Amino acid sequence: MSGAGPWSREEALTLAAASGHRPVDLSLGVPGDPPPGPRDFHPAEPPRHPGEGAVAAYPPSAGTQQLRDVIAGYLGRRYAVAVPPEAVAACVGSKEFISTLPLFLRDLARGPARGTGRDTVLIPALCYPSYEYGARLAGLRIHRVPVDEAFRMRLDRLAPDVVRRALCLWVNSPANPTGIVEDLDSVADWGRAHDVLVLSDEAYAEATWCHEPRTVLRGGLAGVLAVHSLSKRSNAPGLRVGFYAGDPSLVAGLVRRRRQAGLMAAAASQQLAAVLLVDDRHAAQQRSRNARRVSDLVDRLNALGLPCATPEGGLFAWVSAPDGDGRAFAHRAAAHAGVVMTPGSEYGPDGDGHVRIAAVHDLAPIASRLELLRPVPARVSKR
Repeated sequence: MSGAGPWSREEALTLAAASGHRPVDLSLGVPGDPPPGPRDFHPAEPPRHPGEGAVAAYPPSAGTQQLRDVIAGYLGRRYAVAVPPEAVAACVGSKEFISTLPLFLRDLARGPARGTGRDTVLIPALCYPSYEYGARLAGLRIHRVPVDEAFRMRLDRLAPDVVRRALCLWVNSPANPTGIVEDLDSVADWGRAHDVLVLSDEAYAEATWCHEPRTVLRGGLAGVLAVHSLSKRSNAPGLRVGFYAGDPSLVAGLVRRRRQAGLMAAAASQQLAAVLLVDDRHAAQQRSRNARRVSDLVDRLNALGLPCATPEGGLFAWVSAPDGDGRAFAHRAAAHAGVVMTPGSEYGPDGDGHVRIAAVHDLAPIASRLELLRPVPARVSKR
């Protein structure tokens, strides 16, 4: 890995290990906390063994009835939206769902209701790489939606011919990597007005700092789909369970196709997911830790001369790189400070001048290491 070459997290970790410092990985949005256990649940309801019957049978791709009921209850309790259980379904983590969704949408789009010529996936100019990967995997075109100076999507700047070819639009709020919060109601209205399916990645919804968490489902289920992850809400990425909810006809079509593809969460994972989604206490505790870490990290980086705004949501600081070269700065951070971060260019060409640093540890244990990232003032030559 070099400052100008392709970036690899694995190579960055190797560089960090050879730096003479203990590696500090700030490249992933995975809080450095133990996962929730039985003592964290209130009321205490430790997960039970799924039993021989569950192990001997295929779990439902849509999710067990218990899990779907719990998901519907969670959406009503946390987001004040009424979603019938048949309009929700489980997935094997949100990343799997995001990466494979365009394949199934392409198949659904062949029906007479969608017509022809819809071959483009709209994605934010700066975004989670899996949106692009999923579109490429399905053989679809991508088009990056322009953003304004605050990194907020500007759908009004899309050319009419691009909109006519759009099969779907990804929106991520709070956004990875920038931390901005989009007006999901307006995005949903735009999608319905242009017959473009709106796919709302709400993995970081519980990490919304500017107001209470919101969902694209607030304005109705028609023409929208929300995707959620227990990885972020419950700090349980190893569970590999997420869920999607929205337009009932779309959910039904996806359930049938995903079942045929063998995409289903394990029975034990579905059972534990239901326990986690019923309990709000552990999620509130994780949210509080995340909020403190984000605030502390942003304050410290600004004090070090690494400019970044306080994000409206998410677990990341979106930092202006010294000399405007995020890839080179990420390389130096790993090689000389043992700190692994992600170059902004990994999220799109517009991210070249930034790096993404994850607020996943308390500040005190990593403060001295962050100090090594302080930009060195340019020397003034003497004549």
